[in-house]
Amino acid sequence: MRSKVSTVVLTGLLVLAFVVGTGSTSGCRKVPDKLVFGFAPSPETRESQITEAETLAKMVGDRMGIRGIHVVAFGSSMEVVQALGAGQVDVGLLSPFGYVAARTASRAQILLRCVKDGKDYTRSQFVVLADGGPRSLEELRGKIVGFVDPASASGYLFPAAHLIQSGIDPARDLRGVVFTGSHLESVRAVLLGTVDAAACREDARELAYGEFRDVFDRVVVIAYTPPVPLDALVVRPGLRPELVADLRDALLKSIATGDGRRSWKVLSGTDDLTEAQDSDYDVVRAMAAALGIDIEVLAGGR
Repeated sequence: MRSKVSTVVLTGLLVLAFVVGTGSTSGCRKVPDKLVFGFAPSPETRESQITEAETLAKMVGDRMGIRGIHVVAFGSSMEVVQALGAGQVDVGLLSPFGYVAARTASRAQILLRCVKDGKDYTRSQFVVLADGGPRSLEELRGKIVGFVDPASASGYLFPAAHLIQSGIDPARDLRGVVFTGSHLESVRAVLLGTVDAAACREDARELAYGEFRDVFDRVVVIAYTPPVPLDALVVRPGLRPELVADLRDALLKSIATGDGRRSWKVLSGTDDLTEAQDSDYDVVRAMAAALGIDIEVLAGGR
């Protein structure tokens, strides 16, 4: 069972093993008067995110009294992980899995984590038809379940891990698995009867509301995954503690109000930042263990 599930996951995430192959302890260069910020913007909003990142970087740099913060846009979260490990980036914005990979690969440190709509976590949900659909995870046995994509944390990895932890083997106990390509399509698949249930992010029904005004009446949630922390702001290993403290304070002050807050929202897709620690992301490690994923292998470790 686990080998089958792991094969699907590793197929979807195979690129990670190549991209993160150099992370270790090389990130020790001194940066006395400038910093480099790396992140992976969305293709649809890349230019606006980069513009606002540069605007916010100037605000933070001015508050810190340093020469500047250089913004580098990468193609994926895992490329940011690689750059942190290589010492090419000082601070990066990473997905939950990206943070765990960076911590494993190079002992990168978490600085803060994102907050959206007053919450610093998200959940995935299992949705079904209100009329005649399964009523529990146990009733998914023998059913067809829709997921978003093998590489989607909220649309596959966490829901699949939750099923396994609940005693349901997706490879053995489900009649079939369908990858829909998006959270909206997963909800649509339930509505159209293509699947008996679908795993998607917590706000997926809102995405379908424009097309299906009765979606909240027709589609109900039967289960949630455990809360998963939102994206993490991470600093490379070897960055001087006093510089890290200055960065943290300057960033929090910059995004507190006005243009800084607006820039942060465009850059990150979230509203704020809050305190964080490594153990907050143990749920990500538990997910990897449930699916048989070796994070050290994916992160270029042993």
